[in-house]
Amino acid sequence: MRRVGIGVIGCGNISGAYLKAAACFPVLDIRAVGDLNPAVAEAKAAEFGLRAKPLDDLFADPSVEIVLNLTVPRAHVEVGLRALGAGKHVYSEKPL
Repeated sequence: MRRVGIGVIGCGNISGAYLKAAACFPVLDIRAVGDLNPAVAEAKAAEFGLRAKPLDDLFADPSVEIVLNLTVPRAHVEVGLRALGAGKHVYSEKPL
């Protein structure tokens, strides 16, 4: 089975539920987490044993195939469009 590289952007409250659930799906490979606030991403990465990346690096990472956009409403469209512009598939917690 080929694993799918996932980048999570938005490390607030809901991200914990997604990151816990991801462990139940061996096809998902969380490659990195990022947040508009890098300190929040670092804390979430440490909590789940993941790597935090600046958003520009996450968008540029060829191993990230899908961006899971969990950002706050005011940032949701911008992050989603940046991910699409970087050639990523996007799964959105909220509608664009």
